[in-house]
Amino acid sequence: MYTIGYEFGDTFVQLGALEFGIRLATTKNVYAPDPTRLLITQSTNGVKLQADGLIWGGGQGRAGGTLELEISRGADGRFVASGNGSHLEEVTKSIVLLVRGIDVTAMSFYPGERATLEETAWGKGWIQARRYPSNRATMPLIFVEDSGGRSWFALSKDTRLRAKYFASFFDYVSGMQNLVLSHEEDARTRGNRINMPEWHIGQVEDRAKVALERCHDLEQYFGLVPYPQRTDVPPWLNDIKLVAYLHGEHWTGHVFNTFDRMGDVLRWTTQRIEGKHVMAFLPAWDGRYYYNYPLYEPSERLGGKAGLKQLVEQAHGMGVKVVPMLGANVGNLEYVEKLGLRDAVLQNAWGQEARLHWIDWDYDLAPENNLVVLNLGHPKFRNYLIERASQLVSEFDVDGIFLDITFLWENDSRYSPYEGTLAWAQEMRRRHPHILLFGENSYDLLWAVFPIFHEEQGPTGHAGALHRYARQTYYLAHPSPGSGSGGVHEGAWHYRGWKWNVPELTIPALSVVEDSITTHARATEAVIARARRWEFAPPPIASIP
Repeated sequence: MYTIGYEFGDTFVQLGALEFGIRLATTKNVYAPDPTRLLITQSTNGVKLQADGLIWGGGQGRAGGTLELEISRGADGRFVASGNGSHLEEVTKSIVLLVRGIDVTAMSFYPGERATLEETAWGKGWIQARRYPSNRATMPLIFVEDSGGRSWFALSKDTRLRAKYFASFFDYVSGMQNLVLSHEEDARTRGNRINMPEWHIGQVEDRAKVALERCHDLEQYFGLVPYPQRTDVPPWLNDIKLVAYLHGEHWTGHVFNTFDRMGDVLRWTTQRIEGKHVMAFLPAWDGRYYYNYPLYEPSERLGGKAGLKQLVEQAHGMGVKVVPMLGANVGNLEYVEKLGLRDAVLQNAWGQEARLHWIDWDYDLAPENNLVVLNLGHPKFRNYLIERASQLVSEFDVDGIFLDITFLWENDSRYSPYEGTLAWAQEMRRRHPHILLFGENSYDLLWAVFPIFHEEQGPTGHAGALHRYARQTYYLAHPSPGSGSGGVHEGAWHYRGWKWNVPELTIPALSVVEDSITTHARATEAVIARARRWEFAPPPIASIP
C-alpha cells in the first residue's frame, strides 16, 4: 500500500493506548477534519471528534462538509469506533479509519495465511490492501499481530453487505505504523453523506470467540442458520464421501472424457465404493470449458443430449448423484451479444466493464479478454440462467447445479451480484426444491445461499466458520491421482492449494482425466479407499450456540 507523499494533516484523538484518525473520500478527492473548525470532547468512557469543515492537500485547501468520529470502550476493553462524513458538493465514496498504537507486524485475512510487513525498494512496512467480500477475505474480520507479541482483531458490525478494506502502512511523517480500515458505500445509494458502521477493535486471545461473534451477527442480521437447521439440504448430501470430477472438454477442445467414458468411470468407481456415497461433478460437459459459456448445451463431441441423458440414467441406476457445472457470471462476448446480454456485464463502482482477463487460456502468454463477467443481479441474465439451469433439472434429471465463481463481487452501481445470486437460488429452490445448489469459493453471506462449496482455501472463514453453515470439498483443480493433472482447470499441473485443506473437514475428491483408471488405477483406488473411511468431524464453532 502506497502512502501520500506529504503530511496529510490528519487529526488523531487518543483513547487508552490507541490513537484514531478519520478521512472522507469522495469521487473527486480525500479530506481530513479542518483543525480550525474542530471540537474534541472527552467523556468517562470515550472521546468524540466533530469537525464542521474539511481540508485537503495537507491543509492547502478547504471544503464545506463535516466529519465525526466517536470512540468508546466496550465492557471487555475493546475499542468501538463509529463515524460519519459529508461534503457539500461532492459524492462521498468511502470513510477511512486510521489506527495508531498497534505496531502491526502481520495480518491474517483467513486461516492458514499470515501476511507480514513487506519491505522493498518501493517502501517500508506495508501490507497490501485486501477487500471483503472476496475469497481472499471471507469475513469483515481480520486478526493483527504486533511487535509485542499481542494479537488484535478488527471486526465490522455492518448490517448490510458493503465493501470493507484492510491494510497497514508505515507513516514516514510520524514514524508510526498505521492500521487502515476502510468502509465503502454501496454505489447504488451514494450521496453527499456517508455513515461508517461500527468497527470493533481489541486484543484477543481466542480467535474462535471473535469469529463466533461474527457468526452471531450473520444469524441476527442476515438470517443464516446452522447447517442442521437448513431446509435446503437434500438428505443424500450427508451420505456423500467422494466427489468425482469427471472432466469433459478443455478450453482448447481436448476431450478428457466423453459421456460414455464417464459412465464407465462411474461403474468402475462404484465397484469400490457404494454409489450413494458418490457425487459425479461434471465440469465442461457443455463443450470447450469457459469458451462456450453461457450457452450451456450438452457438447456434441461428448455425446450430445442423448449421451448426457444416458449418463444421468446410468448414474442413478448406480445410486450416484449428478451435478453439472455452470458459470455464475462468465460469458464469451460473442455469445453474450448474440443472447442480448451485453447490458448485464458487471461493472465496478466507476462504471468500468469487467473482463475475465486474468487467465491465458491458450498459453500464448497473452490472456484472452473476450470473456466478460456478467452480473447475476441483472434481471435478464438472472432469468436466463434460471431457465438454463431449470432445463438441466427438468430435461436431464440432474440432482443439482454448481455455479462457478459465485464469490466474485463488485460494487456495481446498478445491481448487486450478491442479491442476484440469492434471488437466483431462491427461484431455483421454488421450482426444484429437491435439488442441490453448489458454489465455488465463498464469503460469509454466501454460506446461506449454498450448503456446499468448492474451496480453494480451507477451512474457509476464521475458526472454520463456513462449517457452521455449509460443507466443503476440494477445489476443481485438485490434482488427479498419479499424473497430477488438473484437467480442464486453468491451474492444470501447478495447483497446490489442496494442501491447505483440513482432511476431516473436506469431502474427498477424485479428479478423473483420461488415464486415471487405466495407467493410474492403483493411485485412484487409494483415493477411493480413503474416501470410504472418511467421516466429517465438525470444528467446535459448528456446534456452539
